[in-house]
Amino acid sequence: MNIVLASASPRREELLRRIVDSFDVVPSGVEETTRGRPARRVLEAARSKARDVASRTEGIVIGADTVVVVRRSILGKPSSRVEAGQMLSRLSGREHEVLTGLCIIATQRGDERSAVERTSVRFRSLSEREIASYLDCGEYADKAGAYAIQGRASVFVERICGDYTNVMGLPVCRLTLLLRELGVDV
Repeated sequence: MNIVLASASPRREELLRRIVDSFDVVPSGVEETTRGRPARRVLEAARSKARDVASRTEGIVIGADTVVVVRRSILGKPSSRVEAGQMLSRLSGREHEVLTGLCIIATQRGDERSAVERTSVRFRSLSEREIASYLDCGEYADKAGAYAIQGRASVFVERICGDYTNVMGLPVCRLTLLLRELGVDV
């Protein structure tokens, strides 16, 4: 069975490689939605990505979308260093939620499974110097909430409740269960 990751994210590729030996990467050209409540937004974005790629390839197509939510505000990927700094300041000393929408399509059967995974993360209080130093390393680029939990930002995390891989962008446990529902043994 051909598995296809509908994402150009190196983190998602790395995480999928933990459970699947062989797969193709076919990035979606779909624009991510910026409207709606967080859970609905990530689920619709994941569905759009998976359906886009499923329309031009065959196999088991995996779409995903991740956002960070703090006090009902969605923090996507920062568009600049300044915006990344603002995001990190908002996360400082607070708990936030990381949501990932997943959509898996078995193209030959037209069968689809989807879910939203939630993980709570609490950052300790960060100094302006720590934020500036983190921004200097550039790790914030292309990351929801302007941080990579698996990188230097790991020192900001006071506690986590939920799936760690979800915070990286692909909840491996939930993905495995959805794949099994579609008859894919991983």
